[in-house]
Amino acid sequence: MTGEQCKNLQELTRVVADNAIFPDSEMQGKRKAFAEHVEAFHKDSQIPLGADFEGIVLMTAHQPNFFPYSGVVRKAVLIHAVAESLRESLNCPVVELFCFADQDFADERWFREAQLPSVRNRNGTLSLHLSIAETYKNKILRAVPKPENNEIEKIKNEIQRWATESRDSILKNSKQLGLEISDVHLDTRSVFELIDHASERSTNAADFNAFFLAYLIEECGYKTAFARFSECQPVFRDEIAFMLENFDQYARLMSESQKKTAPLSHAPIWYHCPCDGKADVEVMRASDHALIARCRACNTTTEFKGNLRSALLQMLPRVSLRAEAVLIAFSGIGITFYVGGKGGVEYLSRAEKIAEALGVPFPVVSTWRPKDIYGGIGQLDAILELLRVRFHYNLVRNDEKCDAVILQRELDDFLADIDGAICALDNLKSTVANRKVDSFKEKIAFIVNMQHQLKTRFERNKIARDRSIVANTQKTLTLIPSIIDYAVNVGVQSTVAQWSTALEQNVHFDAALPLNTNTTMDATFETIKQLCVGDLFE
Repeated sequence: MTGEQCKNLQELTRVVADNAIFPDSEMQGKRKAFAEHVEAFHKDSQIPLGADFEGIVLMTAHQPNFFPYSGVVRKAVLIHAVAESLRESLNCPVVELFCFADQDFADERWFREAQLPSVRNRNGTLSLHLSIAETYKNKILRAVPKPENNEIEKIKNEIQRWATESRDSILKNSKQLGLEISDVHLDTRSVFELIDHASERSTNAADFNAFFLAYLIEECGYKTAFARFSECQPVFRDEIAFMLENFDQYARLMSESQKKTAPLSHAPIWYHCPCDGKADVEVMRASDHALIARCRACNTTTEFKGNLRSALLQMLPRVSLRAEAVLIAFSGIGITFYVGGKGGVEYLSRAEKIAEALGVPFPVVSTWRPKDIYGGIGQLDAILELLRVRFHYNLVRNDEKCDAVILQRELDDFLADIDGAICALDNLKSTVANRKVDSFKEKIAFIVNMQHQLKTRFERNKIARDRSIVANTQKTLTLIPSIIDYAVNVGVQSTVAQWSTALEQNVHFDAALPLNTNTTMDATFETIKQLCVGDLFE
């Protein structure tokens, strides 16, 4: 059974234990070198470090996203759950390693954007943004400066305004609909403290994002070891050299796995140009240059002479691994288990096939991203707005549940009737203008006034706004939001505790997880959820 075939924590832990990798002397030396880069991150972030690399290493990795969505935090939770089980069953040290891919491109969307559920915003989400200049396109994440204090304050104000406006809307609509709900308590202070701490300790945007997540995980009591890909990958120079020396086979395997006829031309590494841009690397067989790097940012070409190992040594430490090559290289420190993400399933599958063909050990791989169902302020606000619209326009049909699709259709009909009347008056206005009958200007003014009264009396603009809210509901309720949403509504520690409990109870990895906010919002959410069609929560 592979990691992806496991249905719950018990099955997964058994598979991981059966494939445990314990270090030999060579691996121990590389782990010692790797640990120096872990220590560097912890020194910069001031997070205590207690990792023991003598036993098993479990790993996950992700880009240092801006206030990341819940799935990124969930990776650390699964790693911890497996680690705790292994400590008990195998009685050995287990490292929980989280690496930040801070060498990725700075134009990565989620590096600069986070989303919160907000039904009155465009597309049903409130997007928080880091301002990143266009000049950083094609450069590495670590090159981007950290946000200024005024930008941090602006972002915090956006979060506070979202929380306050959502809460006020909930209280107002609950009262109008005859639902009992006491004042909603929201904790923005705790998450603001983590934001401020990350801002204080970081020197660039990648570290700002990484430190924020690391502080969240530390707050949960985990002893996770953190490292930066941009710093630690030279530890694997032997593994990288091995892939370069077997590049023809590597390239063929990559092409076959991607179902491409032409062989892959790019080496499994990036070169970090002195301009902080990322450069594609090519392996040259028929020249005195072993490796050639072409920067995507400044278009500079850099040549590295000698054999492949000599050329690689010239490039170090300005080297990072491409996605498929990461776990192949990290075999040098013996990774027993790796938690991937849904977006990485394809490249991890390719990496496993390449590793097998090259005779390189590959870790057990698993993912875990169920749907969380909870009544936060954004979710409650969306449902209450849906119910408000239904009652305001008297669209209740017997005992039928509230259906956003039907409501949207009804409002579209209202708007079509109003717009049809306005369009008819437009035609009349054109006729009067063309014929230039007596007092035609006064008549046109009268028609324009009638159009204005139609829009006003039938509340055309309000109907359009309500129609937009109804259309946004599905996106708001199915959004996988930033961890900020969990922190404000559920609390980070409570969220992680509820996820961990589900794992310990061997809940199926794909099963939806109901979460409690432990406030009066839970009861209200359960009540109003029953009034709506179920697919809003799928």
